[in-house]
Amino acid sequence: MGEILHQYRFVAVVALLGIAAVLAMEKGRLPLALRGIRKVMGRDAGSGETPRGEERRGVPAWRRALAFALVLAAFAIAVL
Repeated sequence: MGEILHQYRFVAVVALLGIAAVLAMEKGRLPLALRGIRKVMGRDAGSGETPRGEERRGVPAWRRALAFALVLAAFAIAVL
């Protein structure tokens, strides 16, 4: 059983990194890879301008800290 968990630990690493990415991303903004695809398809110029009446506030510090902790946990699982 321990060998199986050791073999498939990459699943936990990928899941932790995915959750960290979601936490570190601004609400309503596409991830970088999807923004590139959208720009290539010609739907959006990708200028980065905010819509009228809406201000970008950034990601709160607690979410960035939690995302960083998840990245460190994923690194520890991957290395150990």
